[in-house]
Amino acid sequence: MKKKILPLMLVAPSCVFAYDFIDDTKANLWTRNYYYDRNYTAESNVSALKEWAQGFVFTIESGYSSGKIGFGLDMQAMAGFKLHADNDQTGAQVLPVNKETRKAADSYGEIGVTAKAKYSETELKLGTLMPFTPVVFSSRTRLLPQVFRGVELKSKDIDNTLITLGWLNKVNHRDSSNYENIKITGANGKFIPAMTNHMFYGGFEYNFDKNNLVGLYTANLQDLYQQEVLMAKTDYKINDQWSFLTDLKLYRSDEDGKKIAGKVDNTLVATDLSLKRGIHKFSIGVLNSYGETGFPYLSGGEVLFFLDGMSTDFLNPKEKVLSFRYDVDLKKILEGFSFSTRYSRGNDIELPKFGGSHLKEDEWAFDLRYTVPQHVQYLNGLTVRTRYAIYDNDFASTASFKPDNELRIAIDYRWNF
Repeated sequence: MKKKILPLMLVAPSCVFAYDFIDDTKANLWTRNYYYDRNYTAESNVSALKEWAQGFVFTIESGYSSGKIGFGLDMQAMAGFKLHADNDQTGAQVLPVNKETRKAADSYGEIGVTAKAKYSETELKLGTLMPFTPVVFSSRTRLLPQVFRGVELKSKDIDNTLITLGWLNKVNHRDSSNYENIKITGANGKFIPAMTNHMFYGGFEYNFDKNNLVGLYTANLQDLYQQEVLMAKTDYKINDQWSFLTDLKLYRSDEDGKKIAGKVDNTLVATDLSLKRGIHKFSIGVLNSYGETGFPYLSGGEVLFFLDGMSTDFLNPKEKVLSFRYDVDLKKILEGFSFSTRYSRGNDIELPKFGGSHLKEDEWAFDLRYTVPQHVQYLNGLTVRTRYAIYDNDFASTASFKPDNELRIAIDYRWNF
């Protein structure tokens, strides 16, 4: 009898572990058909960048094992396939490109694994990460998302507070299958495009309620730069019809350690004020850059604030940007449709090597999106987004950003299993 009980005692805990681990497992498949078309309207080494591809991202997120500390494992498989890309028009960061022949790869992909542990409302992840903070976040504006390798801790154990701490040492860019060192952007010659062995980041967000929060984040890229950001968001309901929204961020950036990217001295003020009435929203944004250099950020991505330039970053030395935006949800006219348009202009730009002083740039951007309504059974989860931009500047022809007309079309579909 004892011989029979002993195996059961050994098997039972593992069955409980497996049950809890598998029972809460979620899986989804995200597909994206992506077309990118940028036509330069001024002098350039190439006349256009045009790439078209199909991407797949399959994600499995396990549950946690039982016990005070739960353990789990997530996996992500990504693959992209070329549909069209001429050798003389590659470089849109949609597909990997051979630097010598300029030929785009027919396919590329990767598999990511993330181990995780959870205690109460604190979660630790190790492996493939997609951070989302004001100082580092995973860019998803091409075919496949940008991913990092490292460790990240998130905690909600303090009421109304999210605490984030992280360490990263490698990045896999949107158009790559290989991990590489994290690099500072070199756009418009703002900095030497140097690499770091690792970076730390962390911060907190405190929610007064669901519509109002404050936060503070910091990042240190070894031997490149140190950055802090103070942020606040509010959504104030004026009356039954009108709401006033604010999104405020104050960044401070300085060089770090060996200063291998050169001097870093920048204070950036990003302010977005919006009035919302029903289906309409009107916004005014101000982006002011102070200090001796432009704003530093990670190569291969963008910065997480209100101004998402398609053909430029609006982050040059001394640049002062004013942006106007209008959003409308067309659900009462065409269910599932939304539209936005934005005009942004930057002045007083200092680029001695790329045109001189008091330079300027501007961009018109238009965004039309359609999401299949939930009550449509078979196509629920389908989104089609079309973006078009007209960009101009008076920089030298050797600058990173050149006048162009740009079209992007993304067709996304997601299955949840």
